[in-house]
Amino acid sequence: MKNLILTLFALFTGTIVFSQTTSKIKFDQIIDSHFKADEPGGTVIIARHGKIIYERTFGMANLELNTKMQPGMVFNIGSMTKQFTAVCILQLMEHGKLNVTDHINKYIANCPDSWQQITIENLLSHTSGIADQPLPDSKPENVVRVYASKPLSYPTGTKYFYANSEYVLLGYIIEKVSGMPYAKYLKNNILIPVGMTNTYIQDEDSVIPNRASAYVKGKTGFRNVTLQGGPGTAAGIILSTTHDMLLWNQALVNGRVIQTTSLFKAWTPFKLNDGKLINYGYGWQAGGSIQGSPIIEHGGVAIGYVTDALYMPQEGIYVAVFLNQRSALSDFIASELAALFINKPFVISAVTLSDDSLKRYCGTYADSTGARTVTLVDHKLFYQHGSGPKLPLTPCGIDWFYFDNTQVTGVIGRDPHGRILGMALIDRRYPGQRPPMMKRIDSPDIQSQAR
Repeated sequence: MKNLILTLFALFTGTIVFSQTTSKIKFDQIIDSHFKADEPGGTVIIARHGKIIYERTFGMANLELNTKMQPGMVFNIGSMTKQFTAVCILQLMEHGKLNVTDHINKYIANCPDSWQQITIENLLSHTSGIADQPLPDSKPENVVRVYASKPLSYPTGTKYFYANSEYVLLGYIIEKVSGMPYAKYLKNNILIPVGMTNTYIQDEDSVIPNRASAYVKGKTGFRNVTLQGGPGTAAGIILSTTHDMLLWNQALVNGRVIQTTSLFKAWTPFKLNDGKLINYGYGWQAGGSIQGSPIIEHGGVAIGYVTDALYMPQEGIYVAVFLNQRSALSDFIASELAALFINKPFVISAVTLSDDSLKRYCGTYADSTGARTVTLVDHKLFYQHGSGPKLPLTPCGIDWFYFDNTQVTGVIGRDPHGRILGMALIDRRYPGQRPPMMKRIDSPDIQSQAR
């Protein structure tokens, strides 16, 4: 019997014409355009209905030992852990141990008054309002105490705001309901049954076979940051391989981990109190598409590890990109590869603007997540978030830019007098997602007004 989940998501039946030789060359070109052979790199797989169509390793796994990247290398997958945490909750729901509509005060003692209306699915969908806070450790009593010490960022259920805090609390609920540590529950109920033999729980003291080192590129070169980071939690505690993650995807769509109806709920955009849908379900981003094809996707960042995997239910395509450096974005590359695989590569026509015109956009733009700088180098604009990678920003119109080979565009906002106020980043994979504009904080116009 064909998988119910594929039927539920199928909007129409399409045929993918795939030339393995031609596509491999084009896939290689995409990867080679982002990475150098003597720098940290990564591993990529593209599969259809569980069969690997394309696989590539590139770059270095360890600079100190001059070790090249190999198939089966292990990466910290960061926030991709959240999908595992969500599935643990859904397993417990199917076993009658809890309900996602339960209020969390049923499982967490001493909840403040502001938490009384928060449900488990508010935590799953990042709609609780509980803000992130630095944690001294991962002890449940300390976690609750720290998070409860701050007011909610917004009324529960009124908006989506991504926060690790909610998944840390879900880990606590899993432990409370199952009667075992999160790591043990995960191992016994998911990793072993699925056969994920190269997937591990983060432990700084453990020796992890085939673990690639992680790097961040600074002004003087790469820094090794493999063992940096805070305490491991249910928001980001797993290390895995692209192969094991393909096993995980296949176990999910074949109904071997949770029922397909539960998975469908996890892959459905959550509805806010006002009825508006967000681009997040339970542990996955949902409601997006690549060139018209629906996608289910999530990425992870763990200091120098940058990972992403997306699934196209309509076509049965799974793409996973795991990197061991912060100078590239895995979700951009995964989307670019997926678009090429379905024969709909991203194409946006660039326009030419003079250096004088481009200089007007240079400066600093900021929001609650930090500052971004836009600079002009050799007649081309570059965008950088903090110490992250410098991304080419190509004009495709006046006040309209795109990040090369992606579906992310930057739109400039101006006041009635034509002065630049800020920039909004729009991911065309998620058309309903409209992030607030980043304010221009160093604009000469603003400075002249201040004087």
